[in-house]
Amino acid sequence: MATTLSDTSITDSKVRTFLSAAKDRHELVCERITGFHFCKIGNFGSWRYRYRDDTGRRHVVTIGNYPTMKPAEAAQRAMVWRNQRADPLAEARKRKAAARTAEQITASRTLRSYLNGIYTQHQARKKNEGKYTLHMIRSNFADVLDRDMTTLSAVDIKAWQARREKEGLAHATLVRAYGALRTLLRHAVTEGILDSNPIVGVRLASPTAQEKQKALSAEARAHRRMLTAAELAGLHKGITAFADELRKQRRNSRKHGKAYLPDLDQVPHPHWFIPFFYLALHTGMRPGDLYTLTWRELNLPFRRLVKLPEKTIHHPNPAKLDLPLSDAIYNIMTEWHKQEGSPAEGLVFPSKATEGGEAKQHDKKAHGKPWARVRKLGEVDPKLDFYCLRHHFISALVAKGAPLLAVAKLVGQKSTRMIEDHYGHLAKNAAADIMRTFSESLPHAQVDTASSTVQEHATAQ
Repeated sequence: MATTLSDTSITDSKVRTFLSAAKDRHELVCERITGFHFCKIGNFGSWRYRYRDDTGRRHVVTIGNYPTMKPAEAAQRAMVWRNQRADPLAEARKRKAAARTAEQITASRTLRSYLNGIYTQHQARKKNEGKYTLHMIRSNFADVLDRDMTTLSAVDIKAWQARREKEGLAHATLVRAYGALRTLLRHAVTEGILDSNPIVGVRLASPTAQEKQKALSAEARAHRRMLTAAELAGLHKGITAFADELRKQRRNSRKHGKAYLPDLDQVPHPHWFIPFFYLALHTGMRPGDLYTLTWRELNLPFRRLVKLPEKTIHHPNPAKLDLPLSDAIYNIMTEWHKQEGSPAEGLVFPSKATEGGEAKQHDKKAHGKPWARVRKLGEVDPKLDFYCLRHHFISALVAKGAPLLAVAKLVGQKSTRMIEDHYGHLAKNAAADIMRTFSESLPHAQVDTASSTVQEHATAQ
């Protein structure tokens, strides 16, 4: 007997209840129509149908979005497919193929067309980090933007790497750019634009011996170091003077006709850069990760910071930054949280500008001006860049003998390789301390006995 609309167990009221209680990506399954279900996505969701094709492969197809499509309409579509033993995805592919001419298909397969069309829409869902991925692909692969993606080959990739290396790009930069391109091509396969990834299995050549030597050179090591006591004192002096300067300027403005401006003497931090600076100092986070950090990632109730670094977020298996918050930085960020109105979500360091009612992210160089001012007020070397805070964090941990794997996880690295290559030389003193501690742990009686035996042997001789 055929299933009727009244036989579906999913009603509009059940969907509303499910949306309010369920976690993201959880499913509400129809008990009567096999494969028919509702999947929560954000505050809304979509109707989906799960089935197997003639080869036994399992597929999931989206029927429509809620609340635009109601349960009855979605259930009717699913029942038609089920009763006809249809393969909706295969049928959709046939319809798309039939609607396109050979010329249109070729045009849609150029890297530029896909990048500017479907992939731009896909990256737009990621807000700020998406535009950097698009820019990375455009700037690195300008020579092949008008090529049919199916024609890309290992020869193209090898030639690209050789050219970019001659231009002076670091191997790590090339790896990120190539990873972004591979991710785009995998997405094109998922969307049905490509039958397969044309460069699957193609790997970049290892760094040149010259680059490896450069990475381990004395100059590079000197750059990746701990800050001196004088530099740390200077930065502390500079950040304090910066806050005092801003408060003084605001008092003067309020006194001379601008009383409507907020009183900076009444807040812990008169500028967003101040907690931004302290969080970088206490966690070693990259500026890009600080700009995109949200209050959900900076979990103050649990005193923990968990984030996928922007540098690897487009990778299939991205690194993960996982940091417990010390008392000092917890107190600073708690003050900043209260100052910002105790938000439950959103950016930790939002720009004053808004877009669609939401605060926009600062430009990735927004910290440059206040950082320069802090250095000047603190009488610190103007060549010291903001990244020195990350170098200091890693260097200090390594020099203190922290396990390299633990350091890698704290700073969002998937392995210890980068730590070993660039900061391993700092572990020499730690190794000596470890050996000294081990020696001191041995029973003195054994050492004394051995010494006596040697002395007796020497006397006998």
